Amino acid sequence: MPLVLGLMSAVVIVMLAFPDTGIGRGLKRWLVEEPARRLNRIHRGKAAFYAVLAVIGFVLVLLFEADGMRLFGFLLPDTLVWFAMFDVGVFVDALLITGAILATNGLRAIRAQATALPRQVLALLRRRAARARRAIRPSSRPTGTTADDDGPGWAGQRAYRAFSMA
Repeated sequence: MPLVLGLMSAVVIVMLAFPDTGIGRGLKRWLVEEPARRLNRIHRGKAAFYAVLAVIGFVLVLLFEADGMRLFGFLLPDTLVWFAMFDVGVFVDALLITGAILATNGLRAIRAQATALPRQVLALLRRRAARARRAIRPSSRPTGTTADDDGPGWAGQRAYRAFSMA
């Protein structure tokens, strides 16, 4: 780790101290200008896609810990290639259409469920409180012999014989 930190520091020092030399210009071109050019080519759709992908990876790691990391590691390259094969704009359009449909119809259902949930919880709590307040009556004992008498118990039964067709 210190070796990488030292190497990075040396590269930055050479790039800043000697900007007019061939090495300084080359480092600036490959470490500053080229990444800036590539970052300028990222549009909203790609940024949204990568953000959603990062959230999926984060959720996988939270849910499955080390296995989630392995799963996301195995899944990520294939997913990126598959999405790169198609136009990302198509997926962004599909996500926007899904969001619009959910915003018009789905939010009403979600809102109805969200308002019904506290009512259901309150009803459940009221039932439990009413059950706890009820007077506990002693159960009536069955008439006749009970299990604590001095009867023969299991000794009076015939032995069980297993039957097999094998």
